[in-house]
Amino acid sequence: MFAAHIFPLYEYRGPDAYSPTFTGAVASGRASVLFMVLAGLSLTLMTASLARRGFSHPKIYSVLALRALIIAVLGMVIGTINEGIAVILVHYGLLFLLLPLVLRLPRATIWVVSVLWLVLAPLIWRPLAAGALGQSLGHNPSFGDLLSPGPLFQDLTVTGYYPLLVWFGYGLLGVALGHCDLGSKKTAAVLTVSGGAIAAISYIAGRVMSLGFTGQISAASGALPPLVPTLITTGRLPGTSLDPYLASAEYLWLPTGHSNSLLATVHSASCAVAVLGVLLLLVPRLGGLGRVLAGAGRAPLTLYAGHLVLLPLLDDVLEPSAIWWILCAATACCGIWLGFTRASGPLEFCVRVLSGADGQRMPKAEPGPRF
Repeated sequence: MFAAHIFPLYEYRGPDAYSPTFTGAVASGRASVLFMVLAGLSLTLMTASLARRGFSHPKIYSVLALRALIIAVLGMVIGTINEGIAVILVHYGLLFLLLPLVLRLPRATIWVVSVLWLVLAPLIWRPLAAGALGQSLGHNPSFGDLLSPGPLFQDLTVTGYYPLLVWFGYGLLGVALGHCDLGSKKTAAVLTVSGGAIAAISYIAGRVMSLGFTGQISAASGALPPLVPTLITTGRLPGTSLDPYLASAEYLWLPTGHSNSLLATVHSASCAVAVLGVLLLLVPRLGGLGRVLAGAGRAPLTLYAGHLVLLPLLDDVLEPSAIWWILCAATACCGIWLGFTRASGPLEFCVRVLSGADGQRMPKAEPGPRF
């Protein structure tokens, strides 16, 4: 995530020559999808925790709704501070408001719904996005946009950087994963192998098929044919992007991060599943390092919001590599603190208290007399 927000997606190689950077080829698109999948997963685990503590279902939804509102408000505040990055927190707010509606469905049903959503939503989204091309807000959602709910809703669901029409599927996938036995080595191995295999197949298929449409992509985007392979990888280059290609049905076969195409959606979701599986296998075996990683994982909102606030200040005085190392060091310190104290991140604690999730455990009823 840090790399995707700090380093460029492509580098200049000469007159009319660009090549993808490591960030553009690996991190872009996949990091934010992983974040969204983990959001759905964490919501499922949190709901189970509240239920174990005696919260009723209406009370649980009340807590989750308040949490969604707090995160959305935080997103609007941070979005105005850092307009250079597409802030996802307002989308999270809507996600957390809607996902609880499916939490009580059977596990098999949630898996079927999530898979169908990830496959069908890009098919529905593409013509809608093509018809509304150029109608995004052009900035992070803010409080002022609440005065124009129509354009705001269109941006959040179709025309924005994280269209929930497609991205809701990643949250559903996280909910489905949350209903699995994540403590099982077999489950972790299945997630790693299946996620990795589908990710590899979908990317290779998308790459091969898209390169077969080089002429169409060049004509639609205005990019020179030699630049099309880089454009397919990064999604944009100086003065051009893949957006004009939305009008073509072949857009669905792009493997490009953030394109929301069919193959890119399947690929990114599969990458998230594979990464989760790998971490489930590795972290328990890493000893102290595993505790540090797990500690950092308990402060995703703090780390996300914190780095978005810091980046505009650091960009003016430091090189990207220095900023990246500073953020990594801050994450490590946070991981050490939380990993060895079992505390919560500052923002996580505030959201938990304000949403009412920090209530006392309800006492268990005394067993009645037996007859």
